Amino acid sequence: MMMQLLLFAFIFSSVYGQKAKPVLLVANKHSNTLSFINPKTFKVIETIGTGPNPHEIAVTPDQRFAYLSSYKAPGNTISVIDLVNKKQIKEINTGQYTRIHGVAMAPDGRNAYFTAGQTGYVVEIDTKTNEITRAIPTGGKISHMVYVSADGKTLFTANITSENISVIDRETGKLITQIPCGPGCEGLAFTPDGKYLWAGNQTAGTITIVDLATYKPMETFACNGMPVRIRFTSDGKKALVAGWVKEGTLTVIDVASRKKIKRIRVGDYAIGVELTVDERYAFVGCEDSEEAMIMPDGSERLKVKTEDSDGIHVVDMKTLEVVSVIKSGLGPDPMVMAFPPKK
Repeated sequence: MMMQLLLFAFIFSSVYGQKAKPVLLVANKHSNTLSFINPKTFKVIETIGTGPNPHEIAVTPDQRFAYLSSYKAPGNTISVIDLVNKKQIKEINTGQYTRIHGVAMAPDGRNAYFTAGQTGYVVEIDTKTNEITRAIPTGGKISHMVYVSADGKTLFTANITSENISVIDRETGKLITQIPCGPGCEGLAFTPDGKYLWAGNQTAGTITIVDLATYKPMETFACNGMPVRIRFTSDGKKALVAGWVKEGTLTVIDVASRKKIKRIRVGDYAIGVELTVDERYAFVGCEDSEEAMIMPDGSERLKVKTEDSDGIHVVDMKTLEVVSVIKSGLGPDPMVMAFPPKK
């Protein structure tokens, strides 16, 4: 999966030349904004308004549009962002499908998928019409995140309360199986070789490794500090794990041994993680909350900072030290490296 993304970035840059410079997109959950950041200078280029409480981001393969989920109750909207003109062009109302959270883009870009967490569905959006085409039941309780397999055939949802992963046939919408994980199963990541899926069990403080050939859990190991998001380096040798705790951390794990290389203190309630194209730097978004907890229904209870932000912590991947902090807004969390063409 990661190698495919890097290959796509190379091809896209080759085709568009100077028009395809990387931009770090960061949604600031508590400011209701999206920031465009230069990943080389660590400077905010521009920040625009979005729908309420943007929680996750997916970008179309042509890099022209981004889709953002809106989670705060009732949480029944999706923001469509024109990345070329840097503005929101539509807010899709999802009606009865509420608490929209996770988002994933199909490899061909024709559909975007969103979890409607508390209602137990995945909502499918046609990216040409920006309309809902169907709602797919997950069979899980509090389906918080959604992912699409590299071949586009399968959907995966991480289910917090039922402590498992739903595997869904994308074409038929039928549930294939459910994979047992652990308490607070939420953030998932495919290994770059496409063989395994790692699941962060944030309440349990563990990570479960799933064999994608069999859809069976093969190992669960400890990862203290509420592992909420996972990001692999492109060579598959390291995993970066954000710790959603008061004194937030980025834990760097040796994938082969499952051992901690280093746990780096960043801002409070670390969550979103992204890497520069050359993987020299990691960016870690921080929730900015003074108090935070996951409620039994899977929702978040937050006491949000309103005057300042812990910001996006920049970690040098050679020294594994924080070298800069970017202030983009309140609650910077989801982030993705995009390559929007110029006008």
